[in-house]
Amino acid sequence: MLRIGVSCILCLFTIAHAFAAQDTVRLQLKWQHAYQFAGYYAAQELGLYNQAGLNVEIVPASPSTNVVEEVTSGRAQYGVGNSSILIQRDKGFPLTILAVIFQHSPTVFIAKNDVITFHNWSKKGIMLEESSDELLLYLEQQGLDLASLNFLPHSFDPIDLTTDQVDIMSAYSTNEPFFLAQLGIPFRVFSPRTEGIDFLGDNLFTSEQELSHHSERVEAFRQASLEGWEYALKHPEQVINWIISRYRSTYSRDFLFFEAETTYDLIQPDLIEVGYINESRWHKVVKSYQALGKLSANFDLQQALYLPEPKTDWRQVWLVTGIAVPVVLLLGIMLMVIARTNRKLESALKDSRKAREKADQQADLDSLTELSNRRYFQRQLEFLCKRAAHKKTSFALFYVDLDNFKEINDLHGHQEGDNVLKIVAQRIQSVLPDYCELARIGGDEFTVIVKTLDQEALLDELAHAILDVLREPFYIGKRQCKISASIGITVSPRDSTVPSNLLQFADEAMYSAKNAGKSRLQRFSSSLHQDILEHQTLLQDLRVALDNNELFVVYQPIVELATGRICKVEALLRWQHKSRGLIGPDVFIPMAEESGLIIVLGDFVFKEAVKQLAHWRATVAPDLTVSINTSTYQYNDSGKHLEHWYQYIEQMGVPFHAIILEITESMLMHQHENVSKQLLSFRDHGIHVALDDFGTGYSSLAYLNQLDIDFIKIDKSFVRDLGKGRSAQELCEVIISMAHKLGLRVIAEGIETEAQLDFLASFHCDLGQGYLYAKPLTVDALQPLLESKQFDGYELIER
Repeated sequence: MLRIGVSCILCLFTIAHAFAAQDTVRLQLKWQHAYQFAGYYAAQELGLYNQAGLNVEIVPASPSTNVVEEVTSGRAQYGVGNSSILIQRDKGFPLTILAVIFQHSPTVFIAKNDVITFHNWSKKGIMLEESSDELLLYLEQQGLDLASLNFLPHSFDPIDLTTDQVDIMSAYSTNEPFFLAQLGIPFRVFSPRTEGIDFLGDNLFTSEQELSHHSERVEAFRQASLEGWEYALKHPEQVINWIISRYRSTYSRDFLFFEAETTYDLIQPDLIEVGYINESRWHKVVKSYQALGKLSANFDLQQALYLPEPKTDWRQVWLVTGIAVPVVLLLGIMLMVIARTNRKLESALKDSRKAREKADQQADLDSLTELSNRRYFQRQLEFLCKRAAHKKTSFALFYVDLDNFKEINDLHGHQEGDNVLKIVAQRIQSVLPDYCELARIGGDEFTVIVKTLDQEALLDELAHAILDVLREPFYIGKRQCKISASIGITVSPRDSTVPSNLLQFADEAMYSAKNAGKSRLQRFSSSLHQDILEHQTLLQDLRVALDNNELFVVYQPIVELATGRICKVEALLRWQHKSRGLIGPDVFIPMAEESGLIIVLGDFVFKEAVKQLAHWRATVAPDLTVSINTSTYQYNDSGKHLEHWYQYIEQMGVPFHAIILEITESMLMHQHENVSKQLLSFRDHGIHVALDDFGTGYSSLAYLNQLDIDFIKIDKSFVRDLGKGRSAQELCEVIISMAHKLGLRVIAEGIETEAQLDFLASFHCDLGQGYLYAKPLTVDALQPLLESKQFDGYELIER
């Protein structure tokens, strides 16, 4: 029991001694708790002051607080003040500046929006804070007589700028602009820095008494504070959390982030070490104050700045010297041996260095085009985004994607495709100014970084130059080919300062340009981003629509015009979205093609239609046939999945000739080997092929004959114009006559009126479909019509 008691006493003594070892000091701030003092909070919360043996109390200020008096009286050992500390020292207050935190002063004038120049300032109400000497110097440089100006006591309330009494007020660039913008109050900023009056901002200072009696404590406090500032500038969000939670700041999180951004620009940690004291800049401040009559002519600046010199430890010097002498002798011997070896190694090292430099260079280059590659591009983008975030300097990013480049590779081979890419790189480079950086980041994807952006309007001009130079013909051997490009444009920091976001937004804008018709540019905007998010959401819904039973097939009757008999039906896909209602195929079919879902959806339509056809042929319409639309994308994988269709048709017991597969004119005209092989395979199996939307493209008669097309479908745009002029009538008549001479049957789409039907019948058109007969119907709605065998007059069909 005694041993336990002794241990407890020793433990308590140790703890008490540890606390007693810490010096208690106060830091007097110049204003309320805010990000302006972030480094001191970081030093406190990270335990840097404790590690330095200090127990620090950080004290906020009010408008009535005199920081100089707090420090010189000893109530606080350290304070934060502006350049006017020099003036206080000249008045007899023994103060020393320990570190410069703000390399530039945040002090500015904020004025009503209608105050454009310094004209008539003598008739304006000017609220001016004490110790605004740099602003007074600014006014004098503008030729204003200070005695004639109407200076008012400062209320520190920016809303006073809306009153009749106040037109101008001194302010901090890190504070008042935020509040005025938040209130929607227009204002103008007048900064002394525009006239070369560049005072230093917040400084950490102490008294000569503290420095002379506790020099080690001063240095410990200074070093811990500067380490805190280095942390705060790298982790603003963490410090803001501390300011709100630990220091009970009344400022909003949005304001503190604004203050953090503007403070960063004033401290300039990327260029100058935090805390650095530049004597030459302080000399300029002294001269400015002397010009105002604020400092005496013989002011001693050296005494006001903390510029410690390292102390010499002679015991350490003798110790080092005693060790150094024998070491130097030994090194002399070794150097003789090493010199010989070095001669042999020097040549090998040079070769190795050259090889390494070449490897580093090649690692940043695209081997095909010798442009910068994606690796180098990413580094450049990250650097420029950081610069844009900290310095508010703008730059632009172009995402350039070649249109239909895959066709070059498919038709001419990858070797020729690579040659085209080299020429593309040379052409783009030829129109770019020096301040642009071109990179190839993917197969046919390029980026252009416009590093400096003085006039945003020039971006369109530059993008059009790229588009124009790429529209010029390319030659593969003696064959001429044409390609184009789509360009997406983003601007930083306006659109984003996050590299991945900026690249994503440029990519989104580029795809928007492609969707709008290709060979054009598109700038990124928030509305475009929302449209793309909406598109992606709808696409995600489409991916699960089949599993959710939201997709279904409807059928539109195809009628023999001479008899009115329903002989065929066209299968059409519909989407009943769970929350958006019915979504048209013109919306979701392009999405399915773009995403590859068309393969799955195409299989679903085919199997549903064949299965339903088998049922109708077995029950009500033994001669019925079904027409099914297909997409170009279903033929892109050599049509391997289409081979399963033959098996499914046999499995359902449907004859092959009862199936019609529809293709478009564009498929026929741009068909490659996969398409032609598959169409011939359909023919060999007895499946019929119909050419949809005939007349909207430029179909070749040779293709119609060569690929054994069975039907052509006249596009509804021609049918709609029947009776409105001779050209439409003559064109339809020629199409029908031509088709019949080639042994093809003709289906007219979009028949809506009796007059249209009469014209088509007079041209001996074979078949027709449209709202005159029936809209696309569900299975249950179509069943009675099939049972009736034929239309007993189209008037009976509800439309």
